[in-house]
Amino acid sequence: MSASVRALTADEWRRLRLARMAAVEAMPYFAKAVFAMVPVSAPGLGTAAVDESWRLYIDFDVFAADDGGWTMAESAGVICHEANHLIRSHAQRAKVLDAPLNHYCWNLSGDAEINDDLLAAGVGLPDGAITPSALGCDDGHAAEIYYRHLVPSGSRGPGDGDMGVGCGSGAGDAPVPGELPASVDLGNGVGLSREAADMVRTAVAQAVQEMGGAGRGTMPAGLQRWARGQLAPAVVPWQRVLRAAVRRGIEDQAGQVHHSWRRPNRRSPVGLIMPTLRAPKLTVDLIIDTSASMGQADLEAALAETRAVLRQTGVKVRITCCDAGATTPRLVRSIGEVVLSGGGGTDLRVGVDAALAAKPRGDVLVLATDGGTPWHTARLPVPMIVALIGAHAVDSAPRWAKTVRVIANPERVAAA
Repeated sequence: MSASVRALTADEWRRLRLARMAAVEAMPYFAKAVFAMVPVSAPGLGTAAVDESWRLYIDFDVFAADDGGWTMAESAGVICHEANHLIRSHAQRAKVLDAPLNHYCWNLSGDAEINDDLLAAGVGLPDGAITPSALGCDDGHAAEIYYRHLVPSGSRGPGDGDMGVGCGSGAGDAPVPGELPASVDLGNGVGLSREAADMVRTAVAQAVQEMGGAGRGTMPAGLQRWARGQLAPAVVPWQRVLRAAVRRGIEDQAGQVHHSWRRPNRRSPVGLIMPTLRAPKLTVDLIIDTSASMGQADLEAALAETRAVLRQTGVKVRITCCDAGATTPRLVRSIGEVVLSGGGGTDLRVGVDAALAAKPRGDVLVLATDGGTPWHTARLPVPMIVALIGAHAVDSAPRWAKTVRVIANPERVAAA
């Protein structure tokens, strides 16, 4: 195929304008992304593709062509498809996958993540468009899940050689032949900077949320999830936050030293007996929500991180499992000794009361929960840290508690 690219002719511009209008009519919330892509004519490419500078490479022999190519509706769908690769940051996400990246499988995975949403929105696509079912998977998952299905950890997956032209570097795929350097301008601009691209993503996410919230049209669930994630505040890794919260609670309590006469101070002046300052041996009460709504993978992740912190600080750990009822608080040497029992409703107040009633009373409370529980309204006599487990956890904890979100990645896809 040809590796030459060029500016669009007048007829190509005409067809592109019509396809853009159809794309925006089908997905109006995508308007900023559709018009942000800089078009480049790529004769012989056989498809459409994008690069990381938001250039849209189009072979007009197939795009909105009268003689056997894509229809206008299908061409509009292709524009929406390529815009999705860019707004969903497929190029950036590809860079954090295990090396070596199988570009072919990643492109298939990104296509599957996009196309189930496009079809749900009623967008037309050319024949042969990749869907999750074509990969032997269910709809509604992220590209990373589909990729792990195609390329299990430790394997290379299907061949990544000459598998045909993909969607370009903007999709995390190999660059298409003739892909331009970032600084080259064919008369329509050099594409978008990283900052400008982020502004487009934010604008599209806001439009998705506004239109979805207004109930206008069919808003695909995958796009709504993407928009929520795009607009969410930057998240500090939960492990770091949980470590800091637990350590702070322990250190605050450890600072409450007291005088003891059991062992006199060795540095007492001659003729005087002075007490020593003694720090108490601290006890952390770990209350584990074992109700039916808890996700096992996230719970295990939170427990593993808490175990590491407690081991480093050398405190005593007392465990209480709780759903609608609570087990008797029990000192353990290792969280690995804990048997998680429960599976009913949730009322962690019962577990908190059990922990506070235990003798001696603990110094810090750590609760691992999905948040679906009633809470004490009054501040407790000891610090309380709430580890909210899972992507769908409800932040219902009282304001006086320290809250940490814990999101592992338990999602898996079954083999075909």
